[in-house]
Amino acid sequence: MILSFDLDGVIADTDNGLLNLLHQAARTSGNIGAMHYLQQYYARRRILLDPRGLAGPSDEVHIVTGRVPSAFEVTRAWVKNWLGPAALENLHLVSDANVERFFEEGLTEKAAKELGLRKLRVLQYIKSQVHFDNNPIIVAYLRKEGMTAVLVGGGLL
Repeated sequence: MILSFDLDGVIADTDNGLLNLLHQAARTSGNIGAMHYLQQYYARRRILLDPRGLAGPSDEVHIVTGRVPSAFEVTRAWVKNWLGPAALENLHLVSDANVERFFEEGLTEKAAKELGLRKLRVLQYIKSQVHFDNNPIIVAYLRKEGMTAVLVGGGLL
């Protein structure tokens, strides 16, 4: 079976309120210090769910995350540290500058819908049979498109 997992709020313990505030500070001030604190937040979080614990010996585990490009490097380092170098082979970073711009403009629902579309493309490509995500907008979209998607954490927004 091919299992796929979102990173923030599913695998990585995430305080979405704090994460949003740090992103907002980094975007609006352009301050290098604000970006440093955001990178520190990404780097220092603990693992919430090790996806390997849900996989059998013949299962494949993939991480499909919508983290913004400014966090790609720290994301790879975090995954390597917590899940091992082999996990990097199945790490899919689906965001880009357009999605980051939507977030910067406060268009969070538009960003989530775009990430849902991008995640769907990757999930179909890797033939994921079950996807775990904490974003209700993304989960609803994936389900509408016929994917088996599990909402983790019961997020409301």
